[in-house]
Amino acid sequence: MKKLRFFLVISIILAGIVSCVPSVEPADSASHPEEDMYYTFGVGGTMNDSMARLYKSLGATSIESYVTWETCEREGEGQWDWSEWDKTVKVLKDNDLKWVPFLILAPAYSTPDWFRASEDHIPCRCLEHGIDSKIESLWNPNLPGRIDRFIDEFSKRYKETGVIESVLLGIQGDFGEAIYSVWGGGWTFNVPGEYHNHAGYWCDDPYALEAYQKFILKRYKEISKLNTLWGTEFTDFNTVDFPGRKDELKAFEEKVGTGDPHARRQWIDFIDWYRGDMTDLADYWIATTREYFPNTPIYLCTGGDAVPQHGSNFAEQSRVAAKYGAGVRITNEGSDYANNFSLTRWVASSGKHYGAYYGFEPAGREDEKGIVARIYNATASGANQLHDYEGNVTSTKERTNAQQKHLKYLSHVAEPIVPVALWYPNVYLTLNWQAKESADAVSLNSVYINMAAEFRDYTDFDYIDESMLRTGALSLNKILVIVEGKVMEASDAKLIADWAKNGGHVIVMDVPGFESVEGTPETEEILFGRIGAEDHRIGKGRIVRVGGWDGLSATLRKTMSDLGLPACDLVKDDVFATQIGKDNWLILNTTDKESTINFVLPDGTYSTPVKQGTITEIDLNKVQ
Repeated sequence: MKKLRFFLVISIILAGIVSCVPSVEPADSASHPEEDMYYTFGVGGTMNDSMARLYKSLGATSIESYVTWETCEREGEGQWDWSEWDKTVKVLKDNDLKWVPFLILAPAYSTPDWFRASEDHIPCRCLEHGIDSKIESLWNPNLPGRIDRFIDEFSKRYKETGVIESVLLGIQGDFGEAIYSVWGGGWTFNVPGEYHNHAGYWCDDPYALEAYQKFILKRYKEISKLNTLWGTEFTDFNTVDFPGRKDELKAFEEKVGTGDPHARRQWIDFIDWYRGDMTDLADYWIATTREYFPNTPIYLCTGGDAVPQHGSNFAEQSRVAAKYGAGVRITNEGSDYANNFSLTRWVASSGKHYGAYYGFEPAGREDEKGIVARIYNATASGANQLHDYEGNVTSTKERTNAQQKHLKYLSHVAEPIVPVALWYPNVYLTLNWQAKESADAVSLNSVYINMAAEFRDYTDFDYIDESMLRTGALSLNKILVIVEGKVMEASDAKLIADWAKNGGHVIVMDVPGFESVEGTPETEEILFGRIGAEDHRIGKGRIVRVGGWDGLSATLRKTMSDLGLPACDLVKDDVFATQIGKDNWLILNTTDKESTINFVLPDGTYSTPVKQGTITEIDLNKVQ
């Protein structure tokens, strides 16, 4: 999650309220999103009629409110007070708008003072310093009952009002996303006062350790097997401990970075658990909410870029959401389309694979180009919800005009056709979360995200990570591109090789050799047949190495042609294309000049101009 997120969000909201511009003309009825596409605006505080009229004029289908447990029961246990939200519901009903209540319970500001003073409050504590936060521990055994009770009481009050468009779930972290504490400050201290918070590992409490030991027992079953792979000497699973605390943790992280096979395996197991328990909490929240709201759309709020400290696995969050006919809202967009795409596409790809719906939210301010880029990203990704803040849209005339001009592209949920997949090397990124060679210690996740953003300029693609691979996601794609991730589990390499045998094509750019977590060349041999090979014909498919973006582009172009797949662009030009039907494409030209794009089809090549700074929908039947 970008540190700007809610620090900027409040200023955006306030700026928007102050700048309620009555000159905004109501959007044409044809420009309003249809029922299956939701366009929601975040609101700080209680709604009023003038605000509602403004949101309505901007084409919103709903507004979102931070319905924290603290705002509903702050005076004492059992003393429920719904007056603030009753006012909001009345205003929305009077103005024919819907509501997205953001139900939040666990962040420090979302729990009442009386609860944090009780024995039921168990704060999370970091491994880095051994200091408590005021955020609830994920493993607090008192938490499930409180969650159930809160959702139950809320549903009794509002489920039958007819005003709820969807329910958004805020389950953890600083601001409600399904991630651990990363950053806080400012208004997050208003209710609880200051508290310890930072990006780290928030699991240094006895309940967390017990959960970790149970996880390791289930994974290994025999302590001798564990000790062999970890290089440890634990006597039984009750003595298993975290990789380290304080300076020991820092030293262990450095050891992982050296490629030590024992440290690598132990770290993978630790992060699998850390992420998995966050996914399990999401599962509980969604399952519980579905019991009380059986027919209402439900979104899990998540965010960030999935570095290990966040504890998020977006694919797994989509998987558990799909179990209950629910979705995921990810909060990390800005104004740059390629970067937005690279941060949100894991949610979109896994949502499509597992059958979960999904929506996108900005992490801060956006300019007029960002407004267009975000509308394009939502539509071209097949999202069914777009969230924004009114201040982003109305703070300048240029932004308002851009929003009103492009709102029509939210009129339907597209079904993108995406034959290309990009390997999301979660194992490798987990083991190498910092680029050691970089002077400013840039997160390797950021390096990968930048590479993904650059690749998006050439072609549209889905992400495929290990968990998606293991559940058959590659069957939806014809081509797999690998640009990062030399460390890969041998079992995953075998799944990729088996897919290639059945006709899949793998293009590897600038990864000279693969290795297993233990550092053996087994993975390289599985993929390429022998160490150092550049081209491996395997069954009906092929695995080939190329050098640089030019080599990747040329090979991708030829591969798509050989497979009879339509291709658009395949050059670096800041013009982006997405196929949304057999003969229909959606183009985003982010440049300041009109551009010409080329479609390479089985029956020939066709060119068409696209205007600058806008979205263009193209029907190839009218181009040929």
